[in-house]
Amino acid sequence: MKGAMWAVHHAVARMQRPIGSTIEDRLRLIEEERAVQDVLTRYTHFYDGGDVDGVMSVFHPECTLINPRGTYVGADAIRRNYTFLISLSKIVLHLAPNVIVRVSEGAEHAWMTAYYYSIAADKEGMLIGTGGTYADELVKVDGSWRIIRRRITYNFRHTLVRAPAGEALPPPPTSKESSRDIVGPDWEM
Repeated sequence: MKGAMWAVHHAVARMQRPIGSTIEDRLRLIEEERAVQDVLTRYTHFYDGGDVDGVMSVFHPECTLINPRGTYVGADAIRRNYTFLISLSKIVLHLAPNVIVRVSEGAEHAWMTAYYYSIAADKEGMLIGTGGTYADELVKVDGSWRIIRRRITYNFRHTLVRAPAGEALPPPPTSKESSRDIVGPDWEM
């Protein structure tokens, strides 16, 4: 988990996947890899939904988080970090592609790397795109995977231009129910 960004990603990519001698062993490995990747998916959903408790649920209580602002050690410090970050945006959407997961032979440790791209609308409505990488070390606690160490790089940021509203009027709906009923009327970017 130390070194240049690509060195960390390449080290995880070069790790051998345990093969397993039986179909049950191979199935268990696939299930563990999916469970590890699910941690990243849950993290992005919780973060984007402004759920700090949900974000914290993917971290081990003794986790270390390294990001461009510094190193945060322990659940309290990491909670303060995410409370601050979540407070900055009206809405955020994360994409986390190019995920690599490697689970240890005994399925007690795992490593995961991924890219991320996010689009956020700040409190004033400015649209900002950011991108970088995640590098995670995970441990299994009571049967659930938790991030024990995370490094986040912040490789670029740019502002986005809002597309002008179309002038054509849509046909009238047959019902007032809309997708805004799910996310709320103020959740537009």
